[in-house]
Amino acid sequence: MDEDFAVVFRDTDYFFLAYNRSPTPKTKSKQVGQVSMLKDDVALFSRLYIVTQHRDGDLDTFFKHENHPYPPSLAERGKLRQGKKSDLTNILAQKTQEEPSGSFDVRVLDGAAVVHLLPVTGITTFDDYASGVFVPHIMRQLETSMRVDVVWDRYLDNSIKESTREKRGKGVRRKVAGQTKVPGNWPDFLRDPTNKVELFQFLSEKIVSTTFPDGKQVFATSGASVVCSGTDHSMPPCDHEEADTRIVVHLQDALESGCTTCLVRTVDTDVLVILIGKYHFLASKYPSADIWVAFGSGKNFLFLHINAICSTLGKEKSTALPVFHSFTGCDTTSSFFGKGKKSVWEAWGAYTEVTDAFNFIVEHPHAQITVDCQEFQMLERFTVVIYDKTSPLVSVNEARKELFCQKNRTMENIPPTQQALLQHTKRAVYQAGIWTTCHQAQQQTPTAEGCGWTLDAETKSWVPVWSSQPAAAKAVSELVKCACKSAAGCGGRCSCKKASWKCTELCSCKCEK
Repeated sequence: MDEDFAVVFRDTDYFFLAYNRSPTPKTKSKQVGQVSMLKDDVALFSRLYIVTQHRDGDLDTFFKHENHPYPPSLAERGKLRQGKKSDLTNILAQKTQEEPSGSFDVRVLDGAAVVHLLPVTGITTFDDYASGVFVPHIMRQLETSMRVDVVWDRYLDNSIKESTREKRGKGVRRKVAGQTKVPGNWPDFLRDPTNKVELFQFLSEKIVSTTFPDGKQVFATSGASVVCSGTDHSMPPCDHEEADTRIVVHLQDALESGCTTCLVRTVDTDVLVILIGKYHFLASKYPSADIWVAFGSGKNFLFLHINAICSTLGKEKSTALPVFHSFTGCDTTSSFFGKGKKSVWEAWGAYTEVTDAFNFIVEHPHAQITVDCQEFQMLERFTVVIYDKTSPLVSVNEARKELFCQKNRTMENIPPTQQALLQHTKRAVYQAGIWTTCHQAQQQTPTAEGCGWTLDAETKSWVPVWSSQPAAAKAVSELVKCACKSAAGCGGRCSCKKASWKCTELCSCKCEK
């Protein structure tokens, strides 16, 4: 598989070189997938070589179609191709060098992150955990703040997020009750959604029943509702699924109640991106808002000043950041193969015009995107720049042909087809719509059907729609071969004749090749 493989087309305009070398994989399973894909590519190019001895090859048509049912640039064995989101945090962290004061008016906690970070050593029961670990942590937060908000994820059946969570595996089920013993493998326990639903509800109830110091307020989400202690102030129901977005609802309520200095505790890059995207909206309503993020843990812990980051980025780029993030890869959208956040960030700097497309999507949540609309054309050009910053091309299909034929790129290392990119863009727009409307307690998010996703009738989970057109092997008519068995030659039902092609050595018939 390490040998060069060339396919020469009879078309005098092109010398078609398929220079495929199996990359050094990081894992055995990944190697199997890459070798299998490479074998498929070589087999396809072999067929192309044979048929072009008898038929005129149309490279433009070929590169309008993916080689595989799953685009190699976007999919990994049929799943969303995951990138490293934390690289974006590292980029944004360079935009601020400040350190916060020790106190804040409000601390908004990503509840699941806190539960993952707090120790459980020496804890026997869930009552022990609540009274000996979790509530004391809230008490410590109140020592340097007047208000603490604990925001939990919700786990909804048949949601996009739930479908993407499935790949992380299932944990061991353990019913949460006061005198129930805490499982020995805490991380494994937290992998089960039902465990977390019960635990989060259990801890919210403990918050309500706890007497906190006078003048201190604690809010905690409980399903779609919010419970509180130390105040009569109520918050409206919220239909958000994730704490990532619901944090903004709580932050906005705190600012409305007179808080100015705010700290959000999280370990998720998505939360940082969402806060940057909503900063100018919040600052326009609450000019004195001073927003910080306590991010990460251990040696990777750092404080990030949202005000300073947004001042450096500017309003347009800050507001556009959530769309950029969803388009270049997050939990519910694919990353482009081999294109990390640093690489795509540099591409954004090289093609700043795409910011207009990002902000159009911000201003028109869940907009219907087509290949003919201006915004998609800008995103298509941006994708070309991601793969080749020097290319003047605006079409990903043309860029695919040029990068493969003239620059010896492998099939994984060229852009997706236009139709595959359209479906990817729809998924990005759908996720961005959830992020950019997160200030609304009731988002009423539309169905994902038709937004780059479809509901699998058998598994009842959402799966990506990779493209609206078939793979090249089925779509390119030059690759047609027949299985006619008549000794007299091919008849009227011959697939080659129907396609107006002469039979080739690939055909099973006895016709003269």
